[in-house]
Order: sequence, then C-alpha cells, then structure tokens
Amino acid sequence: MPSGHNESAKELDLGTIDVSTANTLHSMLLKNPEVVFAGVMPPHPLFGKVSIKILTKKKSPEECLVNAAKEVKVALGALFDEVSSSLQKSSGGS
Repeated sequence: MPSGHNESAKELDLGTIDVSTANTLHSMLLKNPEVVFAGVMPPHPLFGKVSIKILTKKKSPEECLVNAAKEVKVALGALFDEVSSSLQKSSGGS
C-alpha cells in the first residue's frame, strides 16, 4: 500500500488497444521518477480490454500516463524518420 502521504494509485482502462502498445506505455512510465509502480493487465479473453495500474508520488496517474504517451509518440516519430531515411538510402534516393 502507499507509504507516502502524497501517493496516488489508479487502474486505468486502455480499451481494446494491442497489449504491445500497453507494454510500451508501461516501459515509458517506469522511466518516470514520479511513478512508483506500473503494471499492465493483459486483456480478458471475453472482453479484450487492457488496463494498467499506476502508483505515483505527487503527480496524478493520468498525468503520468499522458506524459508517457507523448514520449512514445516522439520515439515513434524518430523511429519512422530513421526507417524512412534508411529505406531512401538503400533504394538510391528514389
């Protein structure tokens, strides 16, 4: 259970997103010093909904999740640029 007075825990429903996307968010959340715990619960076979539990220090779990999603977006943009550049170089720039 939370040991500090300012800790906040919440289970957030991520809907029917792919569990690998939830795992990527989980990885980014764990890099945040405000996050004490983050865990992904895989989809239930009948409902297919993925959820994530987050325990934070001072910031809200929702704020930490939004920040993690923004970081994933930036990382995916960089990956897209790198792959596009590599493909253009290998195909001779056409």
